[in-house]
Amino acid sequence: MTIEKANKFVVIDVETTGNRPHYEDRMIEIGLTVIEDMQITETFSSFLHCEREIPTFVSQLTGIQNEDLVDAPAFSALAANILQHLDGACLVAHHVDFDLQFLDSELERAGYNHFQGPVLDTVEMARLFYPYLSSYRLQALAEHFSLTHENPHRAGSDAEVTARLLLLMIDKLYSLPPVTLKQLEPYTRYMRTGLHDCVYVAMKMVRQRHQTYVQNYDIEIERGLAIKKQTAKPSETSTDSISFSAEDFFGWNGKLARVSPSFEYREGQVEMANNVHTAFVGENHLLVEAATGTGKTLAYLYPSIKISRETKHPVVIATETIALQQQIKDRDVPLLEKALGIPVKAAVLKGRSHYLCLQKFQHFLERISSSYDEQLTAAQLLVWLTETETGDIEELNLPSGGYALWEELKSDPDSCTPENCSFFSRCFYQRAKTNARYSDVIITNHALLFTDHFEDTRIIPSYHSVVVDEAHHLEETAGRHLGASSSYQHFMRLFNRFGIQESSGLFSNIEVLIDVRKMAFSLEWLSERKAELQSLQYEWHQLFIALQTTIVKKQKKNDRKSHTYDPKNLGNLVYDTWKRVEMIGKDVNSSWRTFIEQAQEKPLTPAEETLVQKISSLCNDLEEIHRTLYSLITASDEHEVYWTESDAEGRPDRLRLYRRPVNIAERLENEFFPKAKSMVLTSATLTVKESFQYMIDQLGLQNFEPKCLHLVSPFYYKRQAELLIPEDFPEIRHGGEGPFIYAVAELVSLLMAAVKGRILVLFTSYQMLKETYQTIKPWMADLDFALFGQGMHGDNRSKLVKQFRNRERAVLLGTSTFWEGIDLPGDDVRALIIVRLPFAPPDDPVYKAKAEQIEANGGNPFMQLAIPRAVLRFKQGFGRLIRTKNDRGLVFVLDKRLIKARYGKMFLRSLPEVPTTYASTNELLDRASDFFSQEGDEDK
Repeated sequence: MTIEKANKFVVIDVETTGNRPHYEDRMIEIGLTVIEDMQITETFSSFLHCEREIPTFVSQLTGIQNEDLVDAPAFSALAANILQHLDGACLVAHHVDFDLQFLDSELERAGYNHFQGPVLDTVEMARLFYPYLSSYRLQALAEHFSLTHENPHRAGSDAEVTARLLLLMIDKLYSLPPVTLKQLEPYTRYMRTGLHDCVYVAMKMVRQRHQTYVQNYDIEIERGLAIKKQTAKPSETSTDSISFSAEDFFGWNGKLARVSPSFEYREGQVEMANNVHTAFVGENHLLVEAATGTGKTLAYLYPSIKISRETKHPVVIATETIALQQQIKDRDVPLLEKALGIPVKAAVLKGRSHYLCLQKFQHFLERISSSYDEQLTAAQLLVWLTETETGDIEELNLPSGGYALWEELKSDPDSCTPENCSFFSRCFYQRAKTNARYSDVIITNHALLFTDHFEDTRIIPSYHSVVVDEAHHLEETAGRHLGASSSYQHFMRLFNRFGIQESSGLFSNIEVLIDVRKMAFSLEWLSERKAELQSLQYEWHQLFIALQTTIVKKQKKNDRKSHTYDPKNLGNLVYDTWKRVEMIGKDVNSSWRTFIEQAQEKPLTPAEETLVQKISSLCNDLEEIHRTLYSLITASDEHEVYWTESDAEGRPDRLRLYRRPVNIAERLENEFFPKAKSMVLTSATLTVKESFQYMIDQLGLQNFEPKCLHLVSPFYYKRQAELLIPEDFPEIRHGGEGPFIYAVAELVSLLMAAVKGRILVLFTSYQMLKETYQTIKPWMADLDFALFGQGMHGDNRSKLVKQFRNRERAVLLGTSTFWEGIDLPGDDVRALIIVRLPFAPPDDPVYKAKAEQIEANGGNPFMQLAIPRAVLRFKQGFGRLIRTKNDRGLVFVLDKRLIKARYGKMFLRSLPEVPTTYASTNELLDRASDFFSQEGDEDK
């Protein structure tokens, strides 16, 4: 039976004692919702008696207790009724494999056959129809679509919400253009559940109703692709001038106050806006440290719009993170526009690889991939094209294999020309550049800003003024941009794009082209090209074995994962292998360039032209990675540091090579800062000891004499927070890491009782994080808390943060990226633990090279480099706690150097004025309990 023949859907959800039905786990609750004629006609739920104890974590998640099951019916008593509902129906569930395996297990135990009808998985459907959502968890989907979900993780409520979600998705399916439905059909044919039948039925009904996209959709058909209609082409930059008065705009009765329900007067915001405006008008550079809560984004946006309208040039706003780019575009610009009462043109501009190439995608659709991830990705893209205005991959939540496909489909300079691309007038990348040209502000990232400067790509339209937000990252980003990296895996990703192992890949398409065009290339020639590429792959592998032997094994005694090297001293084994890599690489490129030239002697079909462009792109990429590798192993420069990194096993195929300039100040001074008439650099952390001098020196700003502005936070830290340092904590230098790690784990577990909320723990060492996680984990079942650890289960940062926020009582252990860039306001974090002062590892290659340079010049690396870096990082970590004026929380620093070391005062002086206590752990835990009990008294 198929979905087409089924006249109803039965949505099922089960709660269980675990996830192994074929062993000891059993159902403890079942929920069922029936849909007929696209209406919910019946709902049902019941506890289920079973001979199993409910694990503590299941009870915490669901609220179901053992006593709830005492008088509950067994599944066998309900089986006949459930089967009656399922007769002739399509079974639907969220993660249907999970629910179905438990249902079949219970049916078998009750003496019935397994369910044989069609099934649908609403997770798979949601991924297809809403490819832009960040999470496909049922609760997240319910929140997104405003579906009432009274009892998450209870079978009846989950089943009903899943049913309502199904109805929404069926409506979405029937709203798709007929051409999209037709193109979806082959890509859903091999999906894991009945999606193909759903699409087939939709196509049939659309044909029966003679629906047309012209009447019903905001869609246009471009060369066989249904694409959202492009908004009117941007006109010249608006000539509407605006007056500038920071007090009138940000004041108590100002324009912003009249449109913002959450308005707060902030003196620092007014001061910053005035200073930014003065810097723009006077064509000067400005550094602004704006503490959390200042409102810095609007403080620089308002004068940016003013100067843009006056100069008829857009102002460039560069951020480090994509999250801030989107926040500015989606939240801050609309608010500014509303307050000003005039349209504000803001464009987000990213690197070319962020944008989909429509021509490449069109030609990809001519073949059906055998990979599930590629099939799902292609289907997602077809749906997404009917909705996206940007074509930007950041809008998408692709399956892991989908990102490999994106490498084939992203925009590239070879094909992106009016002559080569039939979609050029609809090109997402060209549209983004055009939008930027006619904008008041261009929102981009640090990396693209550096690319535009140092490589003279002229991607960003002409501008006079720049705002660099998150400017504390500028030095590191510039170093990455001016440096280089390579790895064996980097080459393998390119090698795999040649598709030597694929039966229907690049080589089979080339074989067809040779045959159709009667080209003077034989199958033997193609076979030689495969052998040539395989030889190149072999030599790359041999090269990295040689590098591993030469660099890493010689330094094995210190057991580090990073090892510096000098390209002049790599030895004959490396150089001889490199010569073979270089020679074969040139042969590969020469052979394929000859093929391309002959192929282009006669007019090609669009599909053939795309194939030839793909080969050209592969050749370009191969030349690029060989140039990079050359710079890493043969071109020694005393002003740069070279090093390798590998995995814990030290495998050659996991070895990575890096090159970075030791000091980028001179390059920035000569090539970066002079290109803008005015540049504003802002962040919450730019000063050390209340001075900007460290940042000025690192960035090469001395000769520009920038004005500096330090704005304190408007938050009342004396009431909102306390800083607690335990005086009896073990010291690593005396007792080693073992006792220290145990003490950290013990403190975290004891603190849970006082906090009764979320705790964020920041580490400087991943190994220490891992060992602390393993120590705490066995205690968690008795503590009624959830434990999350960075890198423990492969979840990325955003997913970990979401999981953390979704649990009322949770501990999150993080390192590296968790010290900044995560916004956890209100009760999202009630206690922050900084385990160690965040000094850079002394063997960090770039730090070590900088320190040696300072020492050679008679300086003190610890005071001039280690301390400033650690202080800035410490301020970033501290800033995770108090994010709004209503937040309250505790900061524990478990490093006694904050009090006992002479330099500890520099860290303390970097913080806002906050009550500080240095006492025993027990006293601090009592103080923590008092702090949160006072919170309860205040609420009363």
